[in-house]
Amino acid sequence: MFEMLRSKTGKLAVTGHRGAAGYAPENTMPAFEKALAVGADIIEFDVHFSRDGRVVVIHDETLERTTNGTGPVRQHSWEDLKKLDAGTWFDRKNEVARLVQAEIPPGTRPLPIPQEKFAGTRIPLLEEVLEWSTAVRMPISIEIKAPWPFYHGLEVYPGLVEKVLELVARHGDEELTSLHSFDHRAVLRSKEINPNITTLVAYSGAILVDPASPARAARANGIAIGSNWVTPELVDTLHAEDICIFGWGLGEEPFTQADDLRRLVEMGVDFVSGGFPDLLRQVVETR
Repeated sequence: MFEMLRSKTGKLAVTGHRGAAGYAPENTMPAFEKALAVGADIIEFDVHFSRDGRVVVIHDETLERTTNGTGPVRQHSWEDLKKLDAGTWFDRKNEVARLVQAEIPPGTRPLPIPQEKFAGTRIPLLEEVLEWSTAVRMPISIEIKAPWPFYHGLEVYPGLVEKVLELVARHGDEELTSLHSFDHRAVLRSKEINPNITTLVAYSGAILVDPASPARAARANGIAIGSNWVTPELVDTLHAEDICIFGWGLGEEPFTQADDLRRLVEMGVDFVSGGFPDLLRQVVETR
């Protein structure tokens, strides 16, 4: 289990959100490799099941936004998914960004626009990312997705937790791996299967009578909470029980969100994430 509490590591950890998703197509190997190259401490990514039970690294439960495919991921076999283009959409986004950047007012610090072309980039399998992570010693944080409507209590991906942990055992390193999910049952199940695996419960935010209770109920090591809901009192309460806190939802545009990011740093969160990990680090370490 790798340490995530800032008091133990001595620094706030900067996470590459879906890899370095500002520099390369999210949740792809180029994005993960770029996160390593620019100095991210951790990479975060998401997994879904294919129709034939392969654990696929992709954020959305549907294919349209980040590939040239259509429909839910779980309705496609791996044979179909591995043929999809997961990079052309990113190239098109960069073309638009270049046009927009020409209209940015003077004095505004723009985000970098990648010059590389990523057409033909493929969706990776979890085992591919695990093997890479182990080889380069990059800590990873895996979100076990719970597609809508998970609030109805449906188990859309039966067996996903078990399969993820099996793949970590076979292809990865549990010391480099943490799991998190909005489905707190999945987090608890992870701990029941492997008490040594690092876990976090995720939620957008609420005013809780007992802020540590979600983590405690799921036997989790931390919480991943929407940044707007982070308060000094929340951080202090969680840290008093050695529960780490990941403030997510900021850092995609670190220069425009600099004040909010510095607020998180000053409150003592343990890690934050963004698509430009190197620029994010510039902000959080300049205060």
